[in-house]
Amino acid sequence: MASAHSPRVSQLRFRSLHLLRLIDECGSVRKAAESMHVTQPAASAMLREVEQALGIELFVRSHSGMAATPALKALLRRARVIAHELDAIAQDAAAQQQRSREILRLGVLPRSMQNIMPAVLADLVGQHPGLELVLTESTSDVLLHGLARGEFDAVVGRYTRDAANLPDGGRGFRLQTLYEEGMCVVSGRTHPLAGRKRLGLADTLQYDWVLPPQGSVTRNLLIDEFLHIGLPPPVPLIQSANFLSNLALAEQGLLTVSPFSAARKFERLQGIRILDLPLHMPLPPISLLWHKDRPLEGPMQALRNALIRSVPGRPSMPNDAGLRRGSRLPG
Repeated sequence: MASAHSPRVSQLRFRSLHLLRLIDECGSVRKAAESMHVTQPAASAMLREVEQALGIELFVRSHSGMAATPALKALLRRARVIAHELDAIAQDAAAQQQRSREILRLGVLPRSMQNIMPAVLADLVGQHPGLELVLTESTSDVLLHGLARGEFDAVVGRYTRDAANLPDGGRGFRLQTLYEEGMCVVSGRTHPLAGRKRLGLADTLQYDWVLPPQGSVTRNLLIDEFLHIGLPPPVPLIQSANFLSNLALAEQGLLTVSPFSAARKFERLQGIRILDLPLHMPLPPISLLWHKDRPLEGPMQALRNALIRSVPGRPSMPNDAGLRRGSRLPG
């Protein structure tokens, strides 16, 4: 397919894009030139070259300095992705030189490291002995934004409403739905609610909670559960993004929410109980996400295959928009 851009755009140098970022930060060509250790005329010529190649004005000039136009803001967002990709290329090259290893930058939910991911990663490195994995654990919103900025090659997480806040509305991703997992309310074994049957949300309001931060998928789920039946959601005594810490605090008398698989695992090992209190609000399924323009080959293909083998049934094929229902993760 023929490229739609001007041949002059193809001649743009990353050094010129770096200049644009510096002008945006410094507010003047002179200061940007000093930071790059070039003359001001040379920096001005580079700026003219970029604006002429694109056919748009990138800065509004005034006596007080230079202000970025919306076009520049959009260009810099894409330049950041290019910068991360160049860093990844440099890391790959260094790894090839030193250890003949390819690098795969993977973002995962911490909860996934308590169920499918350890076996998946062992499977992956077993198939690719020269592969170096750079693993980052975080919440779905952080992972989605990192993937959009090019900080990760792939993410195992939830495709949440935060995708709508990305510059492209999340349409730049492909995804493979893997499995669905519900949440449960957890207490310590000696908590007054432990062992009671047919609890309601109202029964929990007189007790203290430890919950994930505002805006997290799990916190939003719990808020929706309470609001749906006309109850005010609990105000947590402690906010913590680490669900393992939250389970440990549940042992000490607080209530919390947890994925079923993690709660079942730690119920066997630690002093916690899953309460007889069903939650009904659906969560987005766990999915493998990657950029549309990244070919699914080599370690990426092996990662997808290992993930599919790790869950019961066979998930649907990758899709670009919307989510298909996957398998449920066994306890």
